[in-house]
Amino acid sequence: MSPRAVLFVFAWLVVGGEETEVRLLARGLDPARYRIEVAACLRREGMPDQTEQQLAALGIPVDRSPYRLSFEDTVEHLAKRVVGFDLVVACQGVPDIVPALRLAASRGLPIPPLIEHGGLVSEAERASDLAARYIGVCATIRAAAAGRLVGREWDALEIPSMVDLDEFDPEDRAGVRHDWAVADDDVVFGWVGRLDRKKRVEDFVQAAALVSRAIPAARFVVIGGADAFMPGYAVELRELVDRLDLGRRLTFLGDRPDVARLMTGLDALVWLARGEGMPHVIAEAGAASLAVIATPDNGTLQQIDDERTGLFVPHERPALAAAAMIRVARDGRLRQRLGAALRSSVEDRYAASVVVPRWERLFDEVIEEHLARQG
Repeated sequence: MSPRAVLFVFAWLVVGGEETEVRLLARGLDPARYRIEVAACLRREGMPDQTEQQLAALGIPVDRSPYRLSFEDTVEHLAKRVVGFDLVVACQGVPDIVPALRLAASRGLPIPPLIEHGGLVSEAERASDLAARYIGVCATIRAAAAGRLVGREWDALEIPSMVDLDEFDPEDRAGVRHDWAVADDDVVFGWVGRLDRKKRVEDFVQAAALVSRAIPAARFVVIGGADAFMPGYAVELRELVDRLDLGRRLTFLGDRPDVARLMTGLDALVWLARGEGMPHVIAEAGAASLAVIATPDNGTLQQIDDERTGLFVPHERPALAAAAMIRVARDGRLRQRLGAALRSSVEDRYAASVVVPRWERLFDEVIEEHLARQG
């Protein structure tokens, strides 16, 4: 039997949780049973091509044709493409795919079933009635989608973001810290992600300024580049670092393909976002056995058990974030305890070996239901 063909359609390809999902699925699914392809609908200047390169290295075709097409022409293009697939998975609330499926159906063409995948509540609030399932990465997103699927709320499911534990090698720590020119007893706090305003990176920078006065051995790194939709924010952050005279203590590393390796060089992750879904970086921090300081925001409330697998601090209170960072910097046993507990939680709930089989069962279930309806 030929492998079942699954088309992932993205609004755009950057570096994030949903891009990581498709990459790990491409690596973890049995190629004898599933064949994955990817289509991306939008490209803007400043978007990294890291995900495209990673998918190419895995032998996953990426359809970039929509980059040069209008919305209407993208709908036409996708209407022709979807016919050759057993299943379509739409990510990031992509607006092109539902019109494309309806267009293909209006022409009498057989269309595959649709799974929508959302990483934000705002995306789930636009769930389509055409979707056979809606997958949210945390409970609040699943609930928002269920509110749209009236009469079939059970078709809104929760499958969390996943990490490949094998990508995080503690043996990398010494080399990373050597590259950063930090001493063994320096405490390195990190922030990881796209420089997006809702992630409130300025709170991390302001907290770092307070910590640096109290802990001479503290260092800070920001891993991730500018968001193509708000490039000015990255400039503002660098200006803030200059105003706070943090230039020798805080380093911007930009977009990097070796995030897993870099995270092994950290002692703690600080994540102070408001309005995120389930931040993939928390699971990555757990894979790296890091202590985490975070705001209680949607998915972090599921990922972190306060004082056991991490520390919660209030939103938009850099001084309180700094107090937690100072506590973590001064207590090596606390760092070790929090990191070990989060690692154990990630192994149980977010490891690719745990999550990939859930996607496999979902794919089979949706495809079989579709075939049964066709008779």
